[in-house]
Amino acid sequence: MARYLSPRNDDDWSDRMHYLYTPNILLAFSILVSFKQFGGRPLECMFPNKFPGSWEQYAENFCWSQDTYFVEPDKHVEAMVQEERTAAHRQLSYYQWVPFFLLLQAAFFRAPSLLWKYFSNHSGIRIHEVVEKAQDAANVDENIREQNVNLLEKHLKKALRFQRRMEKKKVVIHQTVACLNFQYSASFISSIYMITKVIYLANVILQLWLMNYFLRTDRYGWYGIDVLYDIIKGVKWETSGFFPRSSVCDFTVRQLANIQKYSVQCVLVINIFNEKIFILMWFWYLLLLASSLFSVVYWVILISCPCFSRWFIGQHLELSSLGGFTTRNKKCRDDVFKFVHGYLHRDGVFVLRMVSLHAGIIFTTDLVLALWKEFYGIEQKV
Repeated sequence: MARYLSPRNDDDWSDRMHYLYTPNILLAFSILVSFKQFGGRPLECMFPNKFPGSWEQYAENFCWSQDTYFVEPDKHVEAMVQEERTAAHRQLSYYQWVPFFLLLQAAFFRAPSLLWKYFSNHSGIRIHEVVEKAQDAANVDENIREQNVNLLEKHLKKALRFQRRMEKKKVVIHQTVACLNFQYSASFISSIYMITKVIYLANVILQLWLMNYFLRTDRYGWYGIDVLYDIIKGVKWETSGFFPRSSVCDFTVRQLANIQKYSVQCVLVINIFNEKIFILMWFWYLLLLASSLFSVVYWVILISCPCFSRWFIGQHLELSSLGGFTTRNKKCRDDVFKFVHGYLHRDGVFVLRMVSLHAGIIFTTDLVLALWKEFYGIEQKV
């Protein structure tokens, strides 16, 4: 469980909000509601005095398992026809399924991270292990940091060399399903990462729609904002009909050849929790939506614009111990262009960005310098 609740090393803050914080919040809310729903009395009804205790227990269980309906305080149940009682805007059927709905939402938020984990582990550059090694706490020791830099430099060198060899020789591994060859391209990891981020964004939009559909709040275009507006205006749940604490249940009791129909008023204690949970989650999803939009645009710009990749590598080389290097020099800029587009490509720069994001600028600078020396060492030998 501790491993499940811990963050991965190949993500950013927006990803963690989706696959880590949100599922854990939903799981906590699901457990909270389940304790009240299955371990207590989520619904309590008021019965006639002639009802024995066994009838009361049966009626409460029946009303809990069936739909109840909302009636305004100023209306009489006897004056309502059957069609009006069973109208869609009055029916309350969501409360039995709240724990399972929250668990389903948690699974939806967790699923994209499993997709990213699967494909990133089946590529030549195992980005999770690379960043994990770069984050090693023992890197404060100069000798250990140097060993880890050399280890990661050799791993990345072999992976990048394999990609260059595949591209140069135009090797086609999968003849029948050509799209599977994308796994061996120089932009596979960065593309999968962007696809994962788009899935996160689409999932938030889907969850907002599912929440409105599940609660039957379709008449509210912006559910959370409208509920908050009702609270500010002083519109109470007794008149709004959202998460009502009081509802009505109809049931029949067979006594010999006689069938008695009863309408009893019930208290939905569980809705005190449901109201706060769903309003909180609605605004949390809005925050996730904003963070996803920002993160997708940010990474699209970084990955698709080569100038930002050259700037990133150039800044690290200027901070390194490489003598005489400056981005103001045309030859140095040409060397960076050749290094980025002829050696690192998109995936190489993407991995270095992840290392910088998690391990810091010092370790990343040493790793960029090691790859730079390896690349130009090969060029000089050739």
